[in-house]
Amino acid sequence: MGMWGGAKIPELMLTLTGLLPFAAGYGIHWMMTAYPDVRLPYGLIGLIFLLIWGGIAFLAGSFARRNPLAKIICMNGVALVVLVLLGIQELVLGAYFSNAAGIWTQLYYLPLLQLGFSLTSWSSRVFTADAAAWLLMAAASYLGFRLGRRQSVK
Repeated sequence: MGMWGGAKIPELMLTLTGLLPFAAGYGIHWMMTAYPDVRLPYGLIGLIFLLIWGGIAFLAGSFARRNPLAKIICMNGVALVVLVLLGIQELVLGAYFSNAAGIWTQLYYLPLLQLGFSLTSWSSRVFTADAAAWLLMAAASYLGFRLGRRQSVK
């Protein structure tokens, strides 16, 4: 049995969890603009974010009885939509939207951007760093679900 007596996490809840990077990115953006002389530990922020992301997946996986792949897709679906919007903006249009959608899509991957750039140092595009960030999120959620399911079996 899972932590909550076998209760199931609705896919909607995991989809809404996919909005958390917006809040984290906004918080980092606020810190950068409010305290421009302070250099934030972006790599550490990225690692902590991945641990939290994987922890959420672990909790969900500890009581996911059926179709864990659907839960992983729900958790990372918003991130994939944002990645597609970023790809359209950067690769197709050559510029970011000058409205709220353009700003919020750029903030989404901000917690993981340092790690993304570290993995894609061969590329000069922000989109490749964003894609690497998405892969890191997907990997963290997959590992979290797997470990959570393994824990629930014991």
